[in-house]
Amino acid sequence: MAIRALTIRNFRNLEEQGFHPGEGLNVLEGDNAQGKTNLLEAIYYLANGKSFRAAETESLIRFGEPQAELAAHWEQETLDYRLELRVRPEGRETKFQGKAIVRLTPVQASLRVLVFTPDSSQLFRSPPLTRRRYFDHAIAVQSPTYGSALNRYQRVLRQRNHLLESGAPPHLLEPFDHQWAESAAELMSERRAYLEILLPIWKSRWRALSGEDWALSASWQGPVEEERVEHPEALLEALAGLRSEERRQGRTLLGPQREDLVLSLEGHPVREAASQGQQRMLVIGLKLAEADLFRENSRRSPVFLLDDLGSELDERHRRLLLDSLGEIEAQTFLTTAQHGAYAALHARNFRVVSGRISA
Repeated sequence: MAIRALTIRNFRNLEEQGFHPGEGLNVLEGDNAQGKTNLLEAIYYLANGKSFRAAETESLIRFGEPQAELAAHWEQETLDYRLELRVRPEGRETKFQGKAIVRLTPVQASLRVLVFTPDSSQLFRSPPLTRRRYFDHAIAVQSPTYGSALNRYQRVLRQRNHLLESGAPPHLLEPFDHQWAESAAELMSERRAYLEILLPIWKSRWRALSGEDWALSASWQGPVEEERVEHPEALLEALAGLRSEERRQGRTLLGPQREDLVLSLEGHPVREAASQGQQRMLVIGLKLAEADLFRENSRRSPVFLLDDLGSELDERHRRLLLDSLGEIEAQTFLTTAQHGAYAALHARNFRVVSGRISA
């Protein structure tokens, strides 16, 4: 799978223009603040409906313009796909195959976009919320029902927290307790099932990239004992033991929103024991493992976005990563401020200047 054509209009500093990338490696050269990362962001936004930067919707729209527009065309197994997005201050409108859609689930079954930026290596040093959001999104791409289950759980959680905060009597809480337990068990079980499949692939990718054979382990940890996770009745029992404390704090103290994905090397937490370089390799290995899993399930290759790779990886690791992406036939977009830095590679080269892309 490869994006054949992109149309961009008023997205950040990117003017109205068409862009026709190559199937393999696409190198985007240009000085800083010219729009290279904005192009990667536009591609990511098309597939995921959100930015990989912390940005308000308004900031995605070129200054002085009412809206931004994005469109992509790709082919897969003789089928043509077209995706169109309009980004306005109040939100986005999406059309896939000419029909309006609300969720991007049908898009993500065909178009999987993964990104690595200088901020990505902080994944395991960030607050737990960052990891929960990252893996919730990854699981939802692999399992479309997960996104719906997550939305149901968040809705029940909001309602239950509102009742706790307002001091509602027990008989009003009881039906929400049961809904909470059913939804919590479903989400936490799916998280563990996904990690069980992902982890062996992740370990293999980590070893190949790092050249190290350190034992890598990962697990979901939270205030609920592991054996209770898959059983709503056990979750209800654990919840009952916290009733008075929940009322005091006015919020739900158990469940998926309290978990964290804890990663360890040789039995030591990564956030404390791993070097910055090791953390980069762990995150890149994770993304390659996600790509492997997507390819295995869909028989399609993902699209990879690599922002300012030269500042993050030395030449050896850059080559290892690009070789890996070549092996899985991933269309790749790579930005660099160094002219000719990737001239030795078989790639299509583009220049980005003041929001304009040229070959």
